[in-house]
Amino acid sequence: MNTNPKRLEELESEDRRVRELSRYGLDPDRPDPQLRFIVELAVQTMGAEIGGISLVYESHIWLPVTVGIALRDVDRKHSFCGDAVAAGQEFFEIGDALEDDWSASRPIVRNAPHYRHYAAVTLRGNRGYVLGTLWVMWREPGRLDEAQRTMLQGLGRLVTDTLELRYCDEVTGLYNRTAFIQHLQQAKSPAGASELTVGYIDLSGFHQVNEIFGRRAGDAALAEIAARITGWAGSGNPVGHMGGDRFAFALLEGSDDGRMQALARAIDMPIQLSADRHQVLRARIGVVRQDLPTTLAAAALLDMAETAASSIGETHTFTVVREYGDELRERSGLLHDMLGLLQGHDAAGELTMHYQPQVNFARQKLIGLEALARWHHPRRGAVLPSTFVPLAESTGRSYELDLLVMRQVCQDMRGWADAGLPQVPVSLNFSRASLLHPELAGTIAALLDEFRLPGALLEVEVTESQLLEAPQALHERVAALRELGLRIAIDDFGIGYSNLDAIGSLPFDRLKVDRRFVHGVADSAVTASLFRLIQGVAEGSDAELLCEGLERQVDLDWLRHEHAYCVQGWYFCSALPPEGVEHLLRAWGDRSSRPAPHGDMRELFSQT
Repeated sequence: MNTNPKRLEELESEDRRVRELSRYGLDPDRPDPQLRFIVELAVQTMGAEIGGISLVYESHIWLPVTVGIALRDVDRKHSFCGDAVAAGQEFFEIGDALEDDWSASRPIVRNAPHYRHYAAVTLRGNRGYVLGTLWVMWREPGRLDEAQRTMLQGLGRLVTDTLELRYCDEVTGLYNRTAFIQHLQQAKSPAGASELTVGYIDLSGFHQVNEIFGRRAGDAALAEIAARITGWAGSGNPVGHMGGDRFAFALLEGSDDGRMQALARAIDMPIQLSADRHQVLRARIGVVRQDLPTTLAAAALLDMAETAASSIGETHTFTVVREYGDELRERSGLLHDMLGLLQGHDAAGELTMHYQPQVNFARQKLIGLEALARWHHPRRGAVLPSTFVPLAESTGRSYELDLLVMRQVCQDMRGWADAGLPQVPVSLNFSRASLLHPELAGTIAALLDEFRLPGALLEVEVTESQLLEAPQALHERVAALRELGLRIAIDDFGIGYSNLDAIGSLPFDRLKVDRRFVHGVADSAVTASLFRLIQGVAEGSDAELLCEGLERQVDLDWLRHEHAYCVQGWYFCSALPPEGVEHLLRAWGDRSSRPAPHGDMRELFSQT
């Protein structure tokens, strides 16, 4: 069968567009049921034959809901909805499209079944911006009476409220991520434009406003920043609130460095939070400039800008702008693949877990496992955690990654339990963003219920540095996790962030000594002294001391002399894949209950 190349290109373009919308929650084939109900009501009460909701963009009209006609998007110059918005009136009506050449030439009039009567109300948001129209049409000419106009206007207000809930951010009034992506997708081909600039803004220091001044002050700060960005961008250039302290913009006429610096200055201006208190927020701004037309999808452009922003770092005392270039292309590709990994796309590879055993060598007992993530990519090979974990943190995907890790851990643990193997606790790390996430405890509770696991089999590791950031919120999350039965460990203790007040105020079950105070401890009097101080903290807190990074017999002998028996490291075993852990647990379950000599313990690990 011969396929028309132009038609094939159109089909591929449509397929990419549908996948693009679906990725961000816009499914063209599944319109919002409430919006559809309103349109059906409008068609019925007006006695119309077709109707719909049109969202108006620079060059296109997108129709998320239609009744009586199958349309998704049309060129703005071919649509009556574009005329309705341009007229700037609350109500717009064409009684008979055949009376004027400009209206008679429209495809919906010119082509069968030749609709002639058009009526619409403009959908104007709470902040005054125009969203689009609610419209109805008839094949026969006519005019709406006053009661029908009032009814259509009332239904239009319902549509506006629903659209703002779904497509606009409540705090700032800006487009949310879903709507911004759609705007950006349509903005890639405006008439006469030769360049498009897409930007991603990540504020620094915003969490301090929420923690110190409260949520209301935080919302006011976000609204102020939103107003500054929209004022700087100007009309016709979409601005979106990506959630939290992140924004995005698109400039349809392009930009230069001077304009970007003007945005930086606008953000750096102090924000008045109260009569006597001001707060200065800084930002990381990533920018990508693209010649038009472009084959890059809207999501790809936004990801590129986000990559540029996340590469800046957090140490600046003023807003910094970085443009996406060749040096960030590899990072952007990795970010794209990581997003695919989080969304379960096969082409991005898979995330698997390895587990390093933890032992009490005095009691000859396996006391736990530490979960370590591994990303196997079909093209990149093994991607190290030192690469993808910081990328997730810098782009705000830590919570998604941590939940994916925890789900995989729970799935592995369920498999071992179903095989009748001994159960041992598994510890895993959470990022700061995950530990402070308000839904963390509820999500973990749901996972424990789904995989039928007791909370006591999981241990969450909290680093010292995390103890010093937002201590009140962290304590609340830790308390919620302990209520689920989870154990809490302080990880990387002694690496330079030590704060005994913070340690003393947080209940914990285990203190993990960083490997730099374990490896070589037998050879250094200074390291030995520091180790004994850390050991004293554990004893004073009635917590188990676990020594990481054990690799040498001489260090093991020193630890035995100091009665520090709980260790983790290559001396006994490297990290094992799930099947290796299964073999280890099976062998451990088959051991005699009698204490075994030390050599036998290492031999057991060597067989896995």
